[in-house]
Amino acid sequence: MNLGNESETLEFKKTTAEIEKAMSNIASMLNKHGYGTLYFGVLPNGEVIGQQVSANTLNDIAKKVLESIRPIIYPIVQEVVLDGKSVVKVEFSGKERPYSANGRYYKRVHDRTEEMTPYELRSEMSSFDVGSLWENHLTAYGLESIDSDTLRTFYKKATSCGRIQELPFYDEAALLSGLGLLEEGKLTNAGYYLFSNRRPVVLKTAVYFTDERISFSDINRFEGNIYNLLDKSFQYIKEHINWRVEQNDAVSRIEVPEIPIEAIREILVNSFAHADYRGITEHEIDITPTVVEIYNPGEFPSGLSPEMFATDHIKSMPRNRVILNTLYKSKDVEVFGSGFRKTYALCNASGSKCSYKSSHGGFSFFLQRRDVSKNVTDNVTIKHEKEKLSATDIAVLNSLKSDPAKTREQISKEVGKTVRTVQRSLGRLSDKGFLKRIGSKSNGYWEIILDPLDK
Repeated sequence: MNLGNESETLEFKKTTAEIEKAMSNIASMLNKHGYGTLYFGVLPNGEVIGQQVSANTLNDIAKKVLESIRPIIYPIVQEVVLDGKSVVKVEFSGKERPYSANGRYYKRVHDRTEEMTPYELRSEMSSFDVGSLWENHLTAYGLESIDSDTLRTFYKKATSCGRIQELPFYDEAALLSGLGLLEEGKLTNAGYYLFSNRRPVVLKTAVYFTDERISFSDINRFEGNIYNLLDKSFQYIKEHINWRVEQNDAVSRIEVPEIPIEAIREILVNSFAHADYRGITEHEIDITPTVVEIYNPGEFPSGLSPEMFATDHIKSMPRNRVILNTLYKSKDVEVFGSGFRKTYALCNASGSKCSYKSSHGGFSFFLQRRDVSKNVTDNVTIKHEKEKLSATDIAVLNSLKSDPAKTREQISKEVGKTVRTVQRSLGRLSDKGFLKRIGSKSNGYWEIILDPLDK
């Protein structure tokens, strides 16, 4: 049996061994037409040769698509028998382009998949509002789920700076409706993440004794909305970096931070404004003796860099346009597209260094600390080794009980947390003496020295 020729919406793969390449094919078809079909068990010329389909095959393919494609899509994956041979058919669609596969963006040229150039990506993003569709979807939550204190604080800031007009009388529904965050009595996704009291966003913070990030002096997990956690993250960094006192004149003194405070604020706002809230979203702040790392759970556009936005005057490419507009109204965002330019200017003026690193699913910005000999602050609380275990720690321990040789990636999938979160948990459990690594990273296993879950 022959299925014909490949096209702009049809792709064939011989086996699931080609699944990595298949992800780029899916992204390219989504970017060109918004839908497509891909078969495993079919040669490029359309000849059906069949594919072994086990109990886990369909589930593994669906998981791979969920992990690789951003924004997240939910494919239809099914076994189909053609001419007595089993093949896997993957059907997919999406309207929130541009789509990436493992952090890279692709285009479809007839039956071929090619990576987009930076220019093509900029054109694609500028011609399509990448955030409006998702942000405007309605949730199941209404005014009862609003953090009233946060919303009122926003209103005071936005009216005092003149970016919204005062209402005849303060009314939450009227304010949110005017912002486009409430429709038919329900919060939009943007309104939910910005102002909900249901704590939809996670922030993890840690201060480490060394750059190896094994032992920590402070570690926390906060939950809240975007405005809550933006303030929390800013205060956390200010409290855990060093400040020096300089004499301003004969009688007054000023405190000077080792990293420009406004640069910190710009990167934090960028992180919360441009994060990808359509999957597992966990912001992170890691402070070591030499660096402050701010991790944004949203991939940076492939082929672009913060320096390009700072020096080439590239226009803003908001992932979440409504969220960004709301932050602008409260003056948390000064000018669209100026964040990196301002950050680099502030760091250069103060002699500070900054850098960045992109990864699958996220983006980290590093602000270099200046006085390494004094960088581990002493105003944090040392956690007791027998403190109560978190739910994540318990889940990781239970996972390792069934198979001590599991990798971080396998544990991550099982417990529903990111690989970074699992690594943090393994580090905590090791530091407290519950776990010990036996053997190498690739061929070793975890030995449970002390099981705190045993009664």
